Amino acid sequence: MKTRHILISSLFMALAGGAIAQNAPTNGTAMGAAPTAPATMSSGTTPSAVPSNDPFVQKRQADADAKAEYKAQKKAAKQEYKADKKAAKAQLKQEKKASTAQRNEALAASPDKSDKTH
Repeated sequence: MKTRHILISSLFMALAGGAIAQNAPTNGTAMGAAPTAPATMSSGTTPSAVPSNDPFVQKRQADADAKAEYKAQKKAAKQEYKADKKAAKAQLKQEKKASTAQRNEALAASPDKSDKTH
């Protein structure tokens, strides 16, 4: 019975230690060291302008930059599509109006065939 309690308590301690290690800051400072102030950015710089030596941070920043570029291109393409669609719709309306006018002229010029007298 005592060995079971010891094993269970040591298991909980190991799990708690693992959880604490996962939540530990990974900014390179030692435990107990005074935290340093984060680098301040001027108003003209972007977060991508701050280089990092961590490959995971670099990949995350590259992915974020690529995503932002993709969204900008997608937005521009969508605006261009909407402009083209609007122009095509206006052209279709104009063609329809011209076709209707041409048909009405043709109907007005042709004799009325419903009035048949013998």
